[in-house]
Amino acid sequence: MHQTLVAKLIACVALLSPATAAISDDKAIDGRFDVGGRSIRLACKGAGSPSVVIDAGMGTAPVEDPGWNAIADQVASITRVCLYDRAGLGGSDPAPAGSRSSLDSAADLHAALSSARIEGPYLLVGHSVGGLHAQVFAAKYPSDTAGLVLVSTTHPDQFSTWLTLLPAPAQGEEKAVTEARSFLISMQTDPSKNEERLDMRASARQAHLLTSLGSKPVIIATHSPRFRMVPGLSEPLAVKLEDATQRMQRGYLSLSTNAHQNVAERAGHGLPHEAPKFVVDNILQGVAAVREHVVR
Repeated sequence: MHQTLVAKLIACVALLSPATAAISDDKAIDGRFDVGGRSIRLACKGAGSPSVVIDAGMGTAPVEDPGWNAIADQVASITRVCLYDRAGLGGSDPAPAGSRSSLDSAADLHAALSSARIEGPYLLVGHSVGGLHAQVFAAKYPSDTAGLVLVSTTHPDQFSTWLTLLPAPAQGEEKAVTEARSFLISMQTDPSKNEERLDMRASARQAHLLTSLGSKPVIIATHSPRFRMVPGLSEPLAVKLEDATQRMQRGYLSLSTNAHQNVAERAGHGLPHEAPKFVVDNILQGVAAVREHVVR
């Protein structure tokens, strides 16, 4: 499957050549930008269009994360790329008290990009829960969205689907099943149980508002089906959950008439650190697709 991705990239070499990047005197940016009485940290490098904006997984501040920085360095040779620390992470100020949602994160990012004068539309790259936020950004700000690259992204139905696949509570059940059920219920009902106080149900509802990006590019970079997202479960049950996860990932293909999926051969959910080249290749495929879409 990865060989197919390489073939796609070879076909896009002309579109990815630096000469085709937008002529720009953009300089590197690394600062804290006002979003209404709070500051959000953005770090941008490279030049060209579209600007790639990276939103990482739960609890990860990509501006100083070695894995995401190595990925950004490679993307910066082709186009402008920005790393975004969500509220309360890295160099960004804490979020206001109370629970948060993907819409809050999307609004912070939109305000920070505006404050930093980074012009859109943007190719949004979201890993894990960052991909959920990216979907909400695309629904809320369609004119500022050039496309999406969804990296082993949290699906809005993910936790509820997994929960329905677990067996009903029973005396003497496997400890792993009890723990998985408790985790999934708490993730959906108690934002205080995750480090960013994210309301997953509210965020899922917001993400469902994104029904179509028309013909804008959507690249789905999916972890290997060999991966077990919920550890400790018996293999038959773990396979059932992973099969459902893979179906949900394929479901993203319906977001655009210009959607493509690439599946990692072995790497798991931590794609940015387990298979960074795979992530870079998917981002560059997205950049090439956006440039081709603009030309058309």
